[in-house]
Amino acid sequence: MDYLKTISMKGKLKNAILLILITLQIPLHAKEGMWIPYLISQLNQDEMVAMGLEITAEDIYSVNQSSIKDAIVHFNGGCTAEIISNKGLLLTNHHCGYSQIQKHSSVENNYLKNGFWAMSGREELKNPGLTASIIKYMEDVTNEVLQDVNDQMSIAEREATVSATIKKILEGRKNSEGYELKINPFFYGNQYILIAEEVFRDVRLVGAPPSSIGKFGADTDNWMWPRHTGDFSVFRIYSGADNKPADVADENIPYNPNYHLKINISGVQENDFSMIYGFPGSTQEYLPSAEIKNTIEVYDPARIAVREKLLRILDRKMRQNDATRIQYASKYASISNSWKKWIGEIKGVKETDGVERRQQLENQFEAALNKDAVLREKYGEVLGELNKLYEERKPLMLERYYYIEIGYLGIEVLRHMLGYRSMVQYYQEDKDNELQQRASEIANGMDNFYKDFDVELDRQAMQVLLPIYLKEVSTEEVPELVKKLKEMEDKDLREYIDELYEDLVVLEDPLEFREMLQNKPSKVARKIEKSDAYQLSSAMYDHFIRVLNPRVSAINDKIDYYQGQYITAMRQVFPMKRFYPDANSTLRVAYGKVEPYEPRDAVYYETQTYLDGVMAKYIPGDYEFDLPVKLIELYKDKDFGPYGEDDKMPVCFIASNHTTGGNSGSPALNGKGELVGLNFDRVWEGTMSDINYDISRCRNIMVDIRYVLFIMDKFAGAKYLVDEMDLVYNPVVNKDEEMKKVLTN
Repeated sequence: MDYLKTISMKGKLKNAILLILITLQIPLHAKEGMWIPYLISQLNQDEMVAMGLEITAEDIYSVNQSSIKDAIVHFNGGCTAEIISNKGLLLTNHHCGYSQIQKHSSVENNYLKNGFWAMSGREELKNPGLTASIIKYMEDVTNEVLQDVNDQMSIAEREATVSATIKKILEGRKNSEGYELKINPFFYGNQYILIAEEVFRDVRLVGAPPSSIGKFGADTDNWMWPRHTGDFSVFRIYSGADNKPADVADENIPYNPNYHLKINISGVQENDFSMIYGFPGSTQEYLPSAEIKNTIEVYDPARIAVREKLLRILDRKMRQNDATRIQYASKYASISNSWKKWIGEIKGVKETDGVERRQQLENQFEAALNKDAVLREKYGEVLGELNKLYEERKPLMLERYYYIEIGYLGIEVLRHMLGYRSMVQYYQEDKDNELQQRASEIANGMDNFYKDFDVELDRQAMQVLLPIYLKEVSTEEVPELVKKLKEMEDKDLREYIDELYEDLVVLEDPLEFREMLQNKPSKVARKIEKSDAYQLSSAMYDHFIRVLNPRVSAINDKIDYYQGQYITAMRQVFPMKRFYPDANSTLRVAYGKVEPYEPRDAVYYETQTYLDGVMAKYIPGDYEFDLPVKLIELYKDKDFGPYGEDDKMPVCFIASNHTTGGNSGSPALNGKGELVGLNFDRVWEGTMSDINYDISRCRNIMVDIRYVLFIMDKFAGAKYLVDEMDLVYNPVVNKDEEMKKVLTN
């Protein structure tokens, strides 16, 4: 009887809560969106609280007091990191720190393979050029930026006016703190926000697990769930004695931040609140259906095909040669990442009927316009104009992608030749001083080129990829050299490519070439100018810059204008819908829940993976699935320290947070704003979220913070780093038992 009474009371309480939430119109499930943090008190706080947030919007973002935003770092302009101690300790992804780890690696000290751990501050490795930026404040300056704009202006006049006004605002803004200021557009120029950030220039490598942990599963598991990757690395921000940014110097000291994250080692459970805080790079959530179709039927397939050929060439030699594997590890990972993402994007859009659903939204939009004469008069042609512009741009964009994938990213020697253009120009103009200076700069940077370049691999890449480019380039005016190559027989083209590599001074003896740069820059410039590699690189680049880019840019200006008009119209047509701006590498908050998903019939993915799954994937000697001996021993002994869970070691978990590139390294926070994980990927079925978010399958993947600490402490023996952090432990109480206590009191 008591049990039945308890169940009845539980049901009544649950119904009462549901009724309150429905009355308040607060959704019970996660919504898509990457929200501007200083606006969440107005737009999102009620929903976030209903989903499990236990702190205030002021705790998340504040300029009046320290807040979580002060611990969120833009890592080298491309990833996110977070401060996790009062000594500037920085946590980000292994793949975000990959290039720094690679630069410090050699065959003798292979930190990629073996990992690296500084056991004292003296052992932390400097990284000139690496930056860590912290947002100090954000301010809406839309009215200032648009004060001189009117509806009678042409698109070009509007852009010129806005640019001039932004420049004037930045020049007139008082900035005694020395922050770096910028003004970013949102909603395609409907909103402008001024961002002030403090940029630290001394960021040192503290620790990284071996790639067999930090990159476990490598390309096979990339974008996939279930995942078992310890994707993290550790850095530290250094400052001058005044705690302000300073150039790299021995006398710098660890930065003392305004705020650092507490770390909760209690773990997560299904349905827990989850929040991602970071710098998402780029999304296009408001594309019309026709352009989504172009993406999955034209652009993505073309880029996938090119990268597939290049990856096959690199993979073959990387599997055979350790030196090549080190040389090309970062390059291969970068090429493979987008390749696999685009494949998943196509799959996701098709399987969720993304194009059809966007068409339905457009039909609703058009129907609403037809019911309002004023709106129809103002916005009736917007969607049609957008579709025309995207169709006009399509062949230009496709050709542009082919150059980027082949002439810039795919064939390294062609990209390298672009670095000599100013040197050749100074030679042609008899500017000896400038020529000498540029030659010296190139000489000082040649080690980086030689260190990670394999001439035979690049020759193979050109033999395969250049014919594709020649077939696709067609927009007039095509350079004469390119026309000549387009008309060549296959045999002659192959011979041309072979001779191109054989007759290139850059690829002769490195020491002799550097000496020649320093002592005989005119001779180098003359040889470079006459080389086939330089002439081909210049011809392809000039066509890209002088023909394709201006035409694409002209259309893009119109597209941006009409996209802005389209969003403005939608906000008026659908006044009850909340709109968030596309990602643009500015600070954002996304929130959701730890929840499973069902990507297809009879497949159900749970939210948590464990070290058991790592061992199940283990393949001795395999470059993707090999494991360190010590990790295997720790697993066999169940030696997980305080980080395990019921004799199991958690590794990764998923949630329904809306993320994209740039969110790599973002902290996964619980309802109390405590660090519980480290975002590093999305599930393959949901990579289309950049253009087509679908809650049924869009999940972000995080490495569990307990696995991070376990690797630091038990595997690497760097417990001093864990001791530097503020750990909290809130044991999870059985929710049914807790409910019984509430109901019986």
